[in-house]
Amino acid sequence: MGNGITIGESKAVQDNDKILLQVMTRKKEKQNDKDSRLRGNTLYVGDLINRQEMVSDKFAQAQKRAVKCLMDQFEADLAIDEGMKESENLIGEIEKDALDAHKHIKAIDERRGEIMGRYEIDPDSQEQKDLELVQKANLAKKDPFNKELAFTEEEEKRLQEMPPLTEYQKEMLECDKEEEKYRNIIQSNHQNIAVENATIHATEKALLKVHPMVDAQKDAEEMIKSALKEQIGDLLQEGVDKVDEDTEEAQKEQVEAKEKALEEKIRREKMKKEEAEQEVSEQELQETVFSAAMQMASGDQQATQNLQTNIKVLIQDQIVLDVDMKGLRVNQQV
Repeated sequence: MGNGITIGESKAVQDNDKILLQVMTRKKEKQNDKDSRLRGNTLYVGDLINRQEMVSDKFAQAQKRAVKCLMDQFEADLAIDEGMKESENLIGEIEKDALDAHKHIKAIDERRGEIMGRYEIDPDSQEQKDLELVQKANLAKKDPFNKELAFTEEEEKRLQEMPPLTEYQKEMLECDKEEEKYRNIIQSNHQNIAVENATIHATEKALLKVHPMVDAQKDAEEMIKSALKEQIGDLLQEGVDKVDEDTEEAQKEQVEAKEKALEEKIRREKMKKEEAEQEVSEQELQETVFSAAMQMASGDQQATQNLQTNIKVLIQDQIVLDVDMKGLRVNQQV
């Protein structure tokens, strides 16, 4: 061929083509790996979104439980408050009834004065004294252990000798019965008021000790905190797993890169060695051809034939590919 390319240059071109092909192949593989990682990341993001949705659902459930805890306690507190309010209202009604009873008793006292005036009774009269003795006897029957209501012999004798009750005495005793009724109402009301007040006081004291709403709020806060910790822990673990995966992938890529760099270095050193050997071979060939040319120039026909034979052998061995060897021209007899 007449383009002037040497054997070494031709082989170098072939090697360069191989190197270029390897580079392109590795570049394509690297791009495929990158695309694969990107697809992996996309899948990971999708999985992470699903994971976040699951964690969010757990957190929402925890919030619902916390709210329910507060609402249940609020309803319980509301029931307690309503009970205390009912007691307060009942106390108000009882006090009103007691006030009405006192008004009736006051009216009865006024009626007693009217009865005494109507019958023109003298407070120091025997009829009045007999009435007072009968009233004392009635009180003693209700409270037999009251020493202040004990009778003297004279009083007992008078009770036995006392004549039938007069109309005045009967009316006055009816007033006593009516007054007793209202006094019993007042006494019962006072007891009921005491019970309701004690209930309210005990409830308030118990609430101060147990703090149900405060405890419920703490429980709710703990539920939320626990859910948040779980949510953060899950997401953090997800991130740690992703970091570990990325780190492992990066380490793998680094190892592969180092292996490829080492292979490339070995290949280049080998190419340099081959090129050096090729250059030595070419140098020896040039020296041989140059020596033969010198002999041919001196008119040695045998040397010319030997040169022709050597060149043919070189061509057959694919060492010399072109008769044009760095400007050397062989005459037509060769």
